[in-house]
Amino acid sequence: MTPEEAAAEEAEALATVEAELGSCGTWSTWTNTGTTSCGATTSCGYYWVCEPYAKEGDPESLVGGGGIEGAAPSCPLGQTARRYNYRGRFNQQSSYRVCFNEAGTYTHTEYQYQNIFNTCSC
Repeated sequence: MTPEEAAAEEAEALATVEAELGSCGTWSTWTNTGTTSCGATTSCGYYWVCEPYAKEGDPESLVGGGGIEGAAPSCPLGQTARRYNYRGRFNQQSSYRVCFNEAGTYTHTEYQYQNIFNTCSC
């Protein structure tokens, strides 16, 4: 079975299970879970690094001290300019809704999560 066929089969099974349920309430408001993460984000700007072809970057090769620079730097022969986004902090938020069967009996609670940008640097 191809990955596409497996995904289609899984989606069909999920749709059947959801159709058998009575209903779910509305989603609650988003609330912070207390979990944070740190990752590269375009919201915080970027910097350029000259890197040898097909090799890991060297922090000492940072060109221009970082910052938002419009054009890629000119790199030495055998290297290429690579753009990296600065890191930012994200807050995880959650929301939930309660679901019931046709008889009005509680069946389960569904949760959804999202990460919201908080601030630059970690």
